[in-house]
Amino acid sequence: MIDPKKRKIRFKDAESEWARSFDLSSIKCLIVCRGPVRKETMDVFDEIGIKEYGILLSEKDSIVYPMSLAPELRNFRFTHNIHRVPDYMGAGAEEKKERIEQIINIARNNNYTHIFAGYGFMAEDAEFIEAIEKSGVKFMGPGSHVARQAGAKDEAKKLARKIGASVTPGVDNITALTLLTKAKDKAGLEKVARENALTFTYNDKIELSDNAENLLQASYNKGIDLISVEEIQAEAEKEVEKIWKDFPGRRIRFKYIGGGGGKGQRIVREKSAVKAAVIEILAESKVVAKGSNRNFLIELNIENTRHNEIQLLGNGEWCISLGGRDCSLQMHEQKLLEISFTKELMEYEIAEAEKAGKKTKAEVLKGDLKALNEMEEESEKFGEAVNLDSVSTFESIIEGTNHFFMEMNTRIQVEHRVTEMAYRLKFVNPKDKNDYFYVESLIEAMALVSIHGKNLPRPEREVRHLSGGEVRINATNQALQPHAGGLIQSWSPPLEYEIRDDQGICIPNPDTGIFIHYRVAGAYDSNIALIVSYGDNREENIRRLGRILRYTELRGQDLQTNMGVHYGLISWIIGKEVMFKPSTRFMSSYLAAIGSIQAIINNIDLEVAWMGIYKSVASKYKNAAQIMAKKYTLILRPMKELMSSAHLLGGFIGRYHGRSWKVHEDGHIEYLRNPMRILSDLYLYLNLSETGLKAPCDQIWDHDKVVLNSAMDFYNDIETLSGRKENFTFWNAALREGKNPVPDKFSDEVWQKARASHLGFQLGMELLQLIPSIAIKAKFTEIDVDDKLDPIIPKELLDPDNIAKLVKNLAPPPKASSDEIVAPMGGMFYSREAPNLPPMINEGDHFEAGQPLFIIEVMKMFNKVVAPFSGKVVKNFLADSDGKIVTKGQTIFKIEPDEVIVEESETEIQARRKKFTMEIMGL
Repeated sequence: MIDPKKRKIRFKDAESEWARSFDLSSIKCLIVCRGPVRKETMDVFDEIGIKEYGILLSEKDSIVYPMSLAPELRNFRFTHNIHRVPDYMGAGAEEKKERIEQIINIARNNNYTHIFAGYGFMAEDAEFIEAIEKSGVKFMGPGSHVARQAGAKDEAKKLARKIGASVTPGVDNITALTLLTKAKDKAGLEKVARENALTFTYNDKIELSDNAENLLQASYNKGIDLISVEEIQAEAEKEVEKIWKDFPGRRIRFKYIGGGGGKGQRIVREKSAVKAAVIEILAESKVVAKGSNRNFLIELNIENTRHNEIQLLGNGEWCISLGGRDCSLQMHEQKLLEISFTKELMEYEIAEAEKAGKKTKAEVLKGDLKALNEMEEESEKFGEAVNLDSVSTFESIIEGTNHFFMEMNTRIQVEHRVTEMAYRLKFVNPKDKNDYFYVESLIEAMALVSIHGKNLPRPEREVRHLSGGEVRINATNQALQPHAGGLIQSWSPPLEYEIRDDQGICIPNPDTGIFIHYRVAGAYDSNIALIVSYGDNREENIRRLGRILRYTELRGQDLQTNMGVHYGLISWIIGKEVMFKPSTRFMSSYLAAIGSIQAIINNIDLEVAWMGIYKSVASKYKNAAQIMAKKYTLILRPMKELMSSAHLLGGFIGRYHGRSWKVHEDGHIEYLRNPMRILSDLYLYLNLSETGLKAPCDQIWDHDKVVLNSAMDFYNDIETLSGRKENFTFWNAALREGKNPVPDKFSDEVWQKARASHLGFQLGMELLQLIPSIAIKAKFTEIDVDDKLDPIIPKELLDPDNIAKLVKNLAPPPKASSDEIVAPMGGMFYSREAPNLPPMINEGDHFEAGQPLFIIEVMKMFNKVVAPFSGKVVKNFLADSDGKIVTKGQTIFKIEPDEVIVEESETEIQARRKKFTMEIMGL
C-alpha cells in the first residue's frame, strides 16, 4: 500500500537523466492565497525542491492580524518573502485593478518567477491571470484563455453545449437580454454605443445577443453602466416566467457567473422573490459598483440531484480525467463531506454487492458507473476544447443516471486531496517505458505543467486506494451557520490514517513547543481545516473518518465547529449504507430531523427519568436502592453526554436502530442486544472509554468501569458456558422471566445466582429506552436509505418552512427582551441590500413577522435577518453604521411589539419538562 503522506522526492535527485530534466528548483513562487492550501503548498514546495517561495498576507486575513502572527510563519524559512496588501482583490472594480497591479509589482520587484493563487477567486479571475501573463511572470494554474472560456459560468455553459454535453434548461446571458430589451436591434445597439462613446462594431456573423454581450464587455472596460439593476430585475422576472411555463411549480436557481462556495446563489420559488434574489447575489458577489459585470445564470433547479465532479489535468495538448468526487452532502451550497467516486471503486462495490446477493444495489451501482464514464469522457473533451494547461474540475449534477453540466472550476479545488488519495500519476519516458516517475500531489503537477508544459507526456493514472474522503471542519454552530470570533486553545495531534490540512494552526511555538492560540476571525470564510483519510473500500474510509472525529479534541473559548455534525452524520451513514446517494437537499432535511430531536431533548429531564425508574423498581426488588445507587453515574454520565447534542444522539440512533433494538407497531421497544453491551457501545461512541491520556472527566470512572466490566464478563461467561449466542430476547426470557429451560452446564443453584446477577445488571437500564423513544417521537427513523441507495425523506422534512422551523431548534436566537431586536450572530452589519438602495427599515416604521430587517455578513455570506414578530421600530442603535462589526446578542433596534410576549417562569418550565419526561418514559 502506498503511504499518502509520502510524496515523490525531488527531481534533481532522480537517477534518470530524463526525470532530472523536469527539475523544479528554478521556481521562485509567490503564494497569493490563504487557508489550508497555503500551508499545503509550502509543504509541497519544500518536498519537491522548489528553490524559494513567498506569501502574500491580507490585512483582513483571519489568521494574521487578530493574533499578530500567521501560523505558517512560525517555521517560515524566507523571512524577506512576506508581503502585505490591504485585501486580496479589493471591494470594487477600481480597487481590484489597483490590487492586481500591486501584486504584480511585488512579484516583479522581488524576482518571483511564478504566482500561485490556490482555490480562491483570484485563481480563476481572467483579468488577474492575463495581467500576470503580460507582466512576464508565470501563473501556476490554468491560463487566462481557460479562465475566459470556462471560468465564467455563462461562457462554460455555451462551450458545453458546443461539445454536446447536456446542460440544465435556462439562460446564461441575462444582462445581454436586458440590453436587447432596451436597444431592441442592431441599430439600437449601435446607438447605445455612440451615446456612451464606446468602441463597438456590430458583427453580422454572430447572434444579436452575442453582439449585445460584446457591447457590454466594452462598457465594463470603460467602467460605465449600460443597464441598471432595476432593468436586470425586470428581465429576470420575464425569464423565470418563461421557465415556469414549461416547468410549472419548479424552483429556479440564480447563480452569479463568478461565484463559488455557495456565494452569489439564490433559489426562487415565486415571482415576488425575484427582485430581492437579484440584488442579493449582486451585493454578495460585490458587483454593485458602477461598471461591474452583473451577468448571472437563471436555470431550472434540478431538485433530487447529486453533485459530482471530475478532476482534470492538462498541459494544453492532452487532458486526462482523474475520476470523480461525490460532493452532494452540502448545506447553504457549502460542501461538507466529499468522497471519491472512481471506476475502480465502483467495480469493486458492484462485485461485492453481487457476491452478497444484492442485485438491486449492483444494478444501481452499474448505472452510476455508466454515468461516471460518460462524465469523464465529456470532461476530457471539454478540457481539450479549452486547451486546459493545468488542473481544473468539471462539475455536474446528477438526476438518476442522467447528468447535466453545471460549471467548470478553473483552479485547484478544496477537495483535491480526495483525488490524491484515489490516484497517483505515472509519467513515462516516451523513449523508454522502464523510465518513469510518479507524482502524487496535484499542486506538484501544477508546478510541473507551469514550467515544463508541452514537454510532459500524457501520464497514466494508478490507483493508490480504492476510496478517499475529506470532511471540512468549519467554524459553524450546530445549525451550520457561520460562527466567527472563537479562540482555538488546543488541538490533539493527527491520528493514524489522518491527513490534516489545518492552515498551520497545529504548528507549535518553535521556541517552546507550546500550542499557540488561534482566533477564528472570519474575514474570509468559515473553514478551519480539512480532515482527509482513505481506505481499501468506501466503508473502511468512512469508518476511519468517523474514528478520527471521535478521538480528535478541539477546544477553545466561544468556539463552535461542525465536528459534532460530521461525527453524527458519518455514524448515521455507517449504520445505513456507505454507498448511499444523497441529494444536495438531503442535508437540509437531515438537519431538520436532528432539530426535531433537539426539540424533544429540550423537554427531557434525565434526573426526573432516573427517579421515576428508581421508584418503579424500589418496591419490587430487594436491594434495588443500593444497586441503582451504584449504577447512577455509570448510566447517567453517558446519557447526559449523549443528550447534550442532538447530532450525537442522531448519529447513535442511525448507527444502532434496527441493530441493537427495534420498535414494534404498538410502541413496544425490544432489545436485540443486551442493554449492557449497548451501554458499552455508548461509552466507545462518546469517546469516554478508559485511557491514561485523558482527564477523569473525559473517561469512564473507575467504580463505573468495575460494574461495566463485571457485566461484560458475566454475559460472556453465560454465552461461553452455555455454548449459545442468542439475542437478548432469549437470554432475558431465560434469566429474568425463567421461561427458557436451564442450560445443561448450570446447576439450579448457580442458575438462580445467575438470574439474580442478571436482574442486578439490568436494573436502571430502562433509561436507555429513552434513545429509541426519542427516535420514534421525533420521527427520526423515518429518514432512511432504500434498496436503490436513495434517501427516504418524509414529506414534512421537504417543506422549506418546516425545515427552517426545526433547524432553529439547533441554534435558537439569543435571548432578547420583548422590546428589542438583537443580532442573531456576530458579523458585519448592513442596513441595506446594496449601497445604492435605501435601508430595509427606518425608525418609526412598522414591520410584520418574517419581514427582512437587516443583513449580517459572516465569512463572505450574507444572512438576511427577519423579524420574529410584528412591531414598530422605536430606536435604531446602528443608524448610519453599515460595515460595523456587531456581536451575537447585541441590540440593534428598540421596538414596540404589536403583542406583548409572556415568557414561561422557571417553575413552569420545570413542571412541563417533568410531565413530558414521565410521559415519554411511560412512567
